[in-house]
Amino acid sequence: MNNLLDEWQISQKSRITNFLKKKLDKKSLSKTIYEASNYALLNGGKRFRALLVYAIGEIDNIDKNQLDFIAASIETIHAYSLTHDDLPDMDDDSLRRGLPSCHVKYGIAQAILAGDALQSLAFEVLSSQDFKIKDQQKIILISQLSKAIGIEGMALGQSLDMESSNKKIDVRLLEEMQKNKTGKLIHASCVMPYSISKSFNLSIESTISKLAFQIGQLYQIVDDILDNSSSSECLGKTSGKDQKAKKATYVNIVGIPESKKIKDNLYSNIKKLIGKIPGNTQPLIYLADKIYSREY
Repeated sequence: MNNLLDEWQISQKSRITNFLKKKLDKKSLSKTIYEASNYALLNGGKRFRALLVYAIGEIDNIDKNQLDFIAASIETIHAYSLTHDDLPDMDDDSLRRGLPSCHVKYGIAQAILAGDALQSLAFEVLSSQDFKIKDQQKIILISQLSKAIGIEGMALGQSLDMESSNKKIDVRLLEEMQKNKTGKLIHASCVMPYSISKSFNLSIESTISKLAFQIGQLYQIVDDILDNSSSSECLGKTSGKDQKAKKATYVNIVGIPESKKIKDNLYSNIKKLIGKIPGNTQPLIYLADKIYSREY
């Protein structure tokens, strides 16, 4: 089964990368903003959030041509957020996916503009006439994504993260910060595709919503542990940076042993929640396993 799911992952990752390339190919090739945006969006990455979109789609056999647009909007938002997070006045990282960060290669101003352009591209994709769903469904998707990344979502999480540096905070505030900074976009990656399901069910949506936040929390705690225990070469970004910057993380607050216990409990809860969802959930189980055991 794992061989088939490995092939599924490779296939979906290739699918979204090709779709994103086509969207950027339509833009002006001769401008620096294009080069910087292209660099930020297409310089590798796990495409985990896009894979979540496709995995949710497998539950109810949602048309992959429709899922492409949702996955692309999520990935362009994620690329924009990383581009801005790496800036000197934010998380200040010169390495991303094993390569120089966008601002290192193109300068701070161009990196800011590339992030802005990618954010706009996400909504251009969702509102496209090529996206063959009802207009009311597009409005719902746009609303879901904008809420996930705005003043009560990702932007709030980043703001709380900046404010918590060099301060002692408790686990409750840490979880609020990470739920917004990381969890809300992962949540959108799950609820957005399900919202266009022909067999949409409020009870199942509620389970998927709970599952999504648990996956986001698991992803973040694994990230915190890896930042403390892995190398820059393996991670593709600067390791140990959160420790040095005295960032609020699970490891900094409760230590590695307790962080691993929380990780195990989250993984167990995720498997139980997936068990409550009808349909083909094998890709979801596969991704949960990948997150739990990931090494970069």
